[in-house]
Amino acid sequence: VGTPSVRIKNNLAAIRLVKKLDAEKRVPTAEEKDILAKYVGWGGLPDVFEEKHTAYAELKELLTEEEYDSARSSVLTAFYTDPQIIRGMYEVLERMGFNGGKVLEPSCGIGTFIGCMPESMRANSEVHGVELDTITGKIAKYLYPQSDIQICGYEKTDFKDNTFDLAIGNVPFGDFKVTDKRYDKYNFLIHDYFFAKSIDKLRTGGIMAFITSSGTLDKKDDRARKYIAERCDLIGAVRLPNNAFKSSGTKIMTDVIFLQKRDTLRQQDEPWLHLSLIHISE
Repeated sequence: VGTPSVRIKNNLAAIRLVKKLDAEKRVPTAEEKDILAKYVGWGGLPDVFEEKHTAYAELKELLTEEEYDSARSSVLTAFYTDPQIIRGMYEVLERMGFNGGKVLEPSCGIGTFIGCMPESMRANSEVHGVELDTITGKIAKYLYPQSDIQICGYEKTDFKDNTFDLAIGNVPFGDFKVTDKRYDKYNFLIHDYFFAKSIDKLRTGGIMAFITSSGTLDKKDDRARKYIAERCDLIGAVRLPNNAFKSSGTKIMTDVIFLQKRDTLRQQDEPWLHLSLIHISE
C-alpha cells in the first residue's frame, strides 16, 4: 500500500480517473481498473484535509463540496483491509461448505471483499454492496459492475429480511451511533448496529463473517453481545495482531468473528459472552 504520501498520490489519481470516466460516460479499461484498485480511502490520512498539506488544494479542486465533506468524514472509519486477511476469511467459509449464494457487504469500500472472493464462489453468488462515501462507491461500481452497489448509508438501504446467505466485510467502528428507527431503542454504537441489522438480513442458517474492533467481544457493556448471542451461534473468532491495519496508519485491536443465524431466539446466556478473546489467543 505504501507510505502516506504514496497512498495520497494513488487516491488522487483514482479520483481524477473517476471524474474522467463520469464525464466520458464509459467503463474503465483494464489498465484504468488498476489505477482505481489502488484507491485505499482516507482512513489514517487526516492531514490531507488541512490547508497546509501539499495535496489539499488539488483534493479540494477535484471534489465537489459534498464529496469533500464525505471524504473528510471517512478518516475515522474507512480503513483499507489487507487482501491476505480477506482471503483467509474466504478459506474458512469454503471449509464450512459455503460455495456461493446471496451475499451482502454492508460497508464495501471499493469492493476489496468482492475482488478477493474466489472465482468459483463469485460465479455462484449474487453480490450486494453498500458504501457511504460517494467516490469510493463509484470506484466499486466501476470495478465490479456485475454487483449491486448502493451508494448510501447502511441505514438507508431496504434489503429484505431473511434473504442473504452470507454477510461479510470490515464494519466501521467508532464511538458514535447511526440513526435508524428500527434499532434506535437499542442505543447501539455503529459497529454493533452493523451486526444487528445484518443479522436481520440473513436467512436462518446464514453466515456472518465480520472484522470488527475488539470491543465487540471485550467491552464491559455486554448488551450488544447478548443481542447477538440471542440470535446467532458463535462459530469461531480470531484476534488479529494490533498491526493488522498498519498499512492504514492505525494500530487497533481487531477480531474476525464468524456467526450463524439461529431460527429461534436463545433464552440462556452463552459461555462466550463472558470469555475474553485475549485469553483464547494466549
